[in-house]
Amino acid sequence: MKYYGLWLLSAALILSACSTDKEKTAADETVKEVQKREEKQEKTLANTDAINLEVTEESLLSLPHGTLMDDLTYEKDIEAIEVIPKTDPKLLQEMTPILEELTKEAKDTDSLKKGLISLLASPNYKNIIEKSNGYKPDFEEPYLPDPTKSEPKEEDKKAAEQAIILLDASSSMLLQADGKVKMDIAKSAVKSFAQTIGQSSDVSLVVYGHKGTEADTDKEISCSGVEEVYPMGKYSKKEFHQAVDSFESKGWTPLAGAIQKAAEMSSGYDGSTTIYIVSDGAETCDGNPVQASKDLVKNNSSNTVNIIGFDVDGKAEDQLRAVAEAGNGEYFKADSPDDLKNTIQYEWLPSAGDLAWAFTMAPSPWEMIDEYKIGEEYPRQLFTVGRREAHRIHDAVTIMGDNGWITDEQRSELRDWSYARSDQMKDLYMKLHEKNRNAAEKESDEIKQRVDEWVEKMKALKKERGDIW
Repeated sequence: MKYYGLWLLSAALILSACSTDKEKTAADETVKEVQKREEKQEKTLANTDAINLEVTEESLLSLPHGTLMDDLTYEKDIEAIEVIPKTDPKLLQEMTPILEELTKEAKDTDSLKKGLISLLASPNYKNIIEKSNGYKPDFEEPYLPDPTKSEPKEEDKKAAEQAIILLDASSSMLLQADGKVKMDIAKSAVKSFAQTIGQSSDVSLVVYGHKGTEADTDKEISCSGVEEVYPMGKYSKKEFHQAVDSFESKGWTPLAGAIQKAAEMSSGYDGSTTIYIVSDGAETCDGNPVQASKDLVKNNSSNTVNIIGFDVDGKAEDQLRAVAEAGNGEYFKADSPDDLKNTIQYEWLPSAGDLAWAFTMAPSPWEMIDEYKIGEEYPRQLFTVGRREAHRIHDAVTIMGDNGWITDEQRSELRDWSYARSDQMKDLYMKLHEKNRNAAEKESDEIKQRVDEWVEKMKALKKERGDIW
């Protein structure tokens, strides 16, 4: 019994110590919570003078977030509201003692309004409004190539496409056509043509037949003389013209070798490569240009070989036409300098059918609807965030009214104000949405105008060359 009594005494002392520790811990936590609330309260009451009660872009951009809203994330704040927003019960509990102090400090209803905003304002207004104001329509830019432009703009270019111009500089190009040297005519036409295709593709110029002479003794050096004089890349008028003027007509015609050179080059490119050959004659270096053309497209089915035969005889024309067919391309005949100019500069103008459907390059009604939705995204978020804030304020007013901390008249005025603030948020949402909608419509109208102007210009060019279709 003696030992049993000692055991009971020890147990009692231990329990008493544990109880004391728990009470001390609970007391410490209570003190910390009180200190935390007092700190928030002091901060809130000190900042109410800086609160602007207006609902405008400017006022919301500079509005400090509510001191009780630190835990409100952007994602949670913008969640769609199905019926009525629900204020977090934990927040209601936390705000209650602070609201009581607010009613003791506030001198009038406006002070209560500013106090409520300083406690409960959303932390996301600035982010949302800046994103809304940063909206830019994202319509696909129409591709409107213009052969009359001297310098293409970077935004007019299509990516991942290459064009290789193969220019025949064999001795036959020293002959004349309509009183002018064919080589000079071809160089002038190629310069114009590069301006056209340079708008949609990277460009390279490969010349052949410009080495050695037409003598048998120079056949080997001439037939192996295939050279890229303008490296594949963005079209530059000055550098391209210098490349065209850097050689003269001299020797044999290694047409097959030139096509093989283009095939080697295109094997290292991404996307499709189009070959444009300007020639006045057939192969003279014992090669097989038809087979070379077949091999080129065999390696990449999207590659094509187009040929412009300039002042060629029947036999040469048959071979050149066969080369184009083997390369899944087209053959164009040019019997005179004017034919060459019109063919090489305008042959790839859009067809009448292309022009008839050009309006589809402007934004469609469905694209406009999609763009309207994108432009409305952030303004609608503003409305949602404003509704949540208004209901937090409404719940706060209810707490103050139910506890008798404000008069019935103040309660009614504050409730009406919270509803009016929500309506003002809606008005601002509509204003921001309308601004973005107008931006989309303006961009769409500008695109439509550019397309219409391009169509009329292309029609005029086609009419100039006598093209009915």
